[in-house]
Amino acid sequence: MDESLPLWGILLTLTALGLWLEHRFRWAAHLGSSLIILILTAICANLGVIPRQSPVYDVIYDTITSLAIVWLLLLVNLQDVRRLGRSALLAFGIASFGTLVGALLASVLFHGQFLGDTPPLAGSLAASYIGGSLNFVGVGRALNLPGLLFSAATTADNLLTAIWLTTTLSLPSLLARVYPRRDEGEAVKVIPLPTTSAIAPLDLAILLSLAVATLVLSTALHQFWPLIPTVVWLTTLSLALAQFKWTRYLRGTSALGILGLNLFFTVIGAGTHVPSLMSVGLEMILFTTVIVLTHGLVTFSLGALLKLDVELVALASQAAIGGPTTAIAQATGRHQPQLMGVGITLGVVGYAIANYMGLALAQALSWIGLG
Repeated sequence: MDESLPLWGILLTLTALGLWLEHRFRWAAHLGSSLIILILTAICANLGVIPRQSPVYDVIYDTITSLAIVWLLLLVNLQDVRRLGRSALLAFGIASFGTLVGALLASVLFHGQFLGDTPPLAGSLAASYIGGSLNFVGVGRALNLPGLLFSAATTADNLLTAIWLTTTLSLPSLLARVYPRRDEGEAVKVIPLPTTSAIAPLDLAILLSLAVATLVLSTALHQFWPLIPTVVWLTTLSLALAQFKWTRYLRGTSALGILGLNLFFTVIGAGTHVPSLMSVGLEMILFTTVIVLTHGLVTFSLGALLKLDVELVALASQAAIGGPTTAIAQATGRHQPQLMGVGITLGVVGYAIANYMGLALAQALSWIGLG
C-alpha cells in the first residue's frame, strides 16, 4: 500500500470537516472553510498527527492548486459583465482602487516589520480584497510568499472579512443622508442568479483534461517567456476558455475548484508552527486592518462624491473584500434580492482581474524600494 494514502485520507477528512462546519454552523460560516481547515491541520501538525513536510504537500501545492485556479476561472463569463451597467462597474472599480490604496499605505507603514516580504504580502492581500481566496493563493504562490505569512495572512484576512461584512450591512443606513436615494431601477440592471445541476462523470473528465492541458501549456509558455509568471498565463488561458459557450454547461466546475483550493490550506496549516505564528499575528492583523479601512474610506467617499447608490457601493465593496459569497449575504441582509445576481457577477469580475492587479502592485512596490 502507498505510504502516502493515510495522509491523503487525513487531509481529505479535515477538508470535508471544514466544509461541513461552514455549512452547518453560523460561527463557522463567518470564519470560512479555508481558515477552519488551516486551523485543524495546524493542530494536527503541531501535535504530530501528520508530518510538516511530505511529497503529498508538494503535489497539492504545485498541481492541485493550479488546477483549482483553472476551474474557478472557468466560471467567469465576460458577457455577464456587459449586462452590469455603468454604475455597478464604476462602483466596483472604486472598490478595487480603494484596496490598492490601502495595500500601498499598509506597505509604507509596516515595511519595517516585513522588509523584503512586504511586496508579496501586499500583492497577495490586494488580490484577495479585489477577488478572493483564489487570487490570494495564486498571487502568493507566484510571489513566493513564505508559509508562515500565508498562515497569518489567511487568519487576518478571514477575520477582517467577517468584520467588514458586519460593517457594510449597517453603513448604508448610517450614510443615507450623505448619499442620494435612487429608485431601484436606476441603480443597476437586474442579473438572474446562476442555476446549479447535478455533477456528471463526463463533465468531470472534460474538466480534468481541460485543467491539466491549461496547466501544461501555461508552464511551457512560462519556460519560453520567463518574465511572465505561470499564474498570469494560467489566468489568461482560463479566462479565454471560459468565454466559449460550451464551458458554461460543464457541471462540477465550482465544486472541483473549491475542493482544490481548500486542500491548499491543508498544506499551509501543516507547515504552520504555532509559536512562530504568534510572533507575527498582531502586525499582520494591523497590516490587514489598514488595507480594509482605507478601502472603506476611499470607496464610500468616492461613491458619495460620484452620487452612486449607497446600496450598490456597499455591495461592490463587499464583492471586492469577501467575494461573491459575502456579496450575496450583503444583498440578503439589506433586503435587496434584486442585487444578488449583480453581487455574484461583481465578485466573479474580481476573480478575473485580481491576479493581474496583485502582481502589478507587488512589482510597483519593489520598484519604489519597499521590497
